[in-house]
Amino acid sequence: MTERQTLLADSAASGPKYQNVHDALVLSIEGLPAGTAMPTERELCQTYAVSRATVRQALGQLEIEQRIFRRQGKGTFVARPKIEQRLELMSHTEGMRERGILPSSKLIDVRRIPAGLDVGHQLGLPPKAEVLRIERLRLADGEPIAIEVLFLNADRFDGITAALSDNASLYQLLSSTYGVELASAEETIEAVIAEGREAGLLKCAPGMPLLMLSRRTLDTTGQPTEFVRSLYRGDRYRFQTGLQRPRQWTPPTPEKPAISVREARPGDGESLATVFIDAWEGGYRGIVDDDVIDAWVHDDVAIWLEELVLNPEIRTIVAEGSSGEVVGFAAYGNDMDELASGHLYSLYVSTTASGQGIGRLLLARVIEELDPQFSRAITLWVFEDNERARRLYESVGFVPEGSRRVEELFRAQEIKMKRLPSPPTAAQ
Repeated sequence: MTERQTLLADSAASGPKYQNVHDALVLSIEGLPAGTAMPTERELCQTYAVSRATVRQALGQLEIEQRIFRRQGKGTFVARPKIEQRLELMSHTEGMRERGILPSSKLIDVRRIPAGLDVGHQLGLPPKAEVLRIERLRLADGEPIAIEVLFLNADRFDGITAALSDNASLYQLLSSTYGVELASAEETIEAVIAEGREAGLLKCAPGMPLLMLSRRTLDTTGQPTEFVRSLYRGDRYRFQTGLQRPRQWTPPTPEKPAISVREARPGDGESLATVFIDAWEGGYRGIVDDDVIDAWVHDDVAIWLEELVLNPEIRTIVAEGSSGEVVGFAAYGNDMDELASGHLYSLYVSTTASGQGIGRLLLARVIEELDPQFSRAITLWVFEDNERARRLYESVGFVPEGSRRVEELFRAQEIKMKRLPSPPTAAQ
């Protein structure tokens, strides 16, 4: 009897019946080919001398663990084992080959685009600097498992797309062609769901859980080299890492950053009104008539902005100073006139906190949440004479799209600006 079977036998006397059946089935399906039919519920009841409710609970647990899958009217089947990969600084090609899996890739799109705030920050580039955006479909033994969107400094790695074939290893190219050796990376993992395009590329159902990895890699000189976002099928992939408790560990003393961004909460209306009126009085004179600015009443604005915070169709985020004071806010959601586009409804920063990059911080967060995959247009309205605001929006890719309006409340010309995804170019 193996150690695992001994543990199973020891648990049978005291463990819940469904858990005992679950553990027995885990042993029985190990090594079986994916797609192997499982015994029926009636057969399992007879085999383990338990009720159908117990069998169903055990099968339900196995399904949650993605060890089995069910097909209505056809039965229950053994699922494919997940690909397990340690969180290490290696390429997709290296990681698959290490596990005896045949790696391959399909180049979907290559284009040169402005870095923008987020990618520029990750790569240490100004927002208007050009980066290469390379999108690839990653495969394991011919099966799609991930969509990778990679960003590189276009000047530093000029010509790399000519050598980046479907099955080329990027890390090998960086080393052999550019003499760049990678040393470290910062990586985050979060859960998202598959939407239409992603589901089609990954051949999975819309709404299926995906794992989104964001990685910023540094070379041996400490220079940022790549920034990549990858979407992995949650049913086919899992990551493993080792953890160690720090030596002489003591609870860290949290240090609140100078500026932090959070979700707006009920009760924030008063603080948002203070920022709003201060921004109008300090930044809009000469752009909007004085009588329009002087007509704002704090209590009325607070009620309006409190309703905005509570509106489920619009998301509001708040910038706070180190002492907790609200110094800016932004509201955004879908464009009611262009339902496929996102829309920035408002962005205000208190004049007492100007010059600290708060507007850029809020704008970067809005863009990151409205367009995480760099594939969605974002719109906004801005006063035509507000040159400072227009420069901020232009620095992250917004351009006038031709529409104009003069609202009765403001009596000043506004223009509509749009941030479009860059048009695809032929893969090099």
